[in-house]
Amino acid sequence: MIRIKFNFRHVFLILAGFMIYPQLSAQRTPDTLKGRNIYNPGKLISEDTISVSPSENLRMQLIRDSVDALLQFIRDSIEVRLKFIQDSIMAREKFVRDSIQRRQRILDSLNFLRAELPRLLDASLKTVEEQIIVFNNKINIVGDSALNNYNCIILPFKLNEPYASWKLTVNLYDNPVKINIDTLKHKILSIKSPFFNFYYNYGIQNNIIRINEESSIVSNRSGKFYKIPFDSVFFDRQGRVSKIKRYIHFYQVTANYQRGAPLFIHLSQVKQFEYNADNLITRHQLVNFCERWDDSEENKVCNIITYTLSMQDRIYTLSKHNDPVNEYASGTFTFEFDNMYNLKVVSFKNIKNTEDWKCFIDLNRDWFVSRYAFQNKGVVSNALIFNYYLDDPGAKYKVESISCTYEGDGVSYYQRNNTTGKSRTRSRITGEWGPWE
Repeated sequence: MIRIKFNFRHVFLILAGFMIYPQLSAQRTPDTLKGRNIYNPGKLISEDTISVSPSENLRMQLIRDSVDALLQFIRDSIEVRLKFIQDSIMAREKFVRDSIQRRQRILDSLNFLRAELPRLLDASLKTVEEQIIVFNNKINIVGDSALNNYNCIILPFKLNEPYASWKLTVNLYDNPVKINIDTLKHKILSIKSPFFNFYYNYGIQNNIIRINEESSIVSNRSGKFYKIPFDSVFFDRQGRVSKIKRYIHFYQVTANYQRGAPLFIHLSQVKQFEYNADNLITRHQLVNFCERWDDSEENKVCNIITYTLSMQDRIYTLSKHNDPVNEYASGTFTFEFDNMYNLKVVSFKNIKNTEDWKCFIDLNRDWFVSRYAFQNKGVVSNALIFNYYLDDPGAKYKVESISCTYEGDGVSYYQRNNTTGKSRTRSRITGEWGPWE
């Protein structure tokens, strides 16, 4: 019989060896976790770096690109804003500069007109007005783009007109005249208004200008003529009008009433002026030549009228002398103005002493004539009344004139409306006016 003797110590060692062997063998197989849980001192250096995957690199690149794009956008925005601000400043500077230049051009034009217009307007009005101009205002700049009106005071010989016949106004402000200027030569070529049209030519010398007026067609026993009046105006050293020669250029008239061939030039009138130290006219001579309709006719003087003028306390005394002598037309006028140059009284007495009248002038609240009251040798004999309807859009006439006749008792019993042609009478018993008829 065989006996088997067990040594439990040997058995335990054998079993422990079998259990450890598979674990050691597993370290060499690819199915392990590559030594994640095994202490391996030789791999400490490689474990200190971070290994980044391709997807992580892409994400980082996107971030960098986004930051670069944002920075570039900011830089571009700043440049655009700076460019906008720069352009705005340049545009504003250009606007201001253009505005200053435009205002300077306007101011230069106004200063030019202010210097030239008084001389031309004074000469132009003296060519067409028989009355004597005794005062004119200065032209000044109003604001920065306009001129004030040109006003002058005349001594009127006709006392039958409405408004204020002793005042002449050329509107330069709210409804100005049309002025044509040669900007190269710095000369005014024409002045046009509803009441007159003047065209200017300048000579080599600055003290002579030619003023051309509107043409017209006139008839005579010899036929029809096309005529153009023009004036040669001479100035003294102080720039005042000293002489005006008025000519009429006659032409033939074509079949369609246009200007034809030239015929002749007729010297029609000569005006001469003398002044005192205050630029007031002291002597005005008017030489009138007889009409002629053919170049063969002699150009001879028909009459000469000489005025001498003096002024004291807004009272102008004007002596009139006719040549050939006419004691009925020659005499002395007196014109009395108030402090605002409103005409109050006009009187005349001739040399023959057949005329000795005085005219009292009443004004309404608009400073227009409401009545001329004529006194002859101390007695009011008649009057001329004006009624104004300027603010009535339905009025047929803006102004009506009414003649009144006064009798010995100083009462008017008869009135005639010169505008409508109707008249009316006053009852001597009741004093009431009858209807207009």
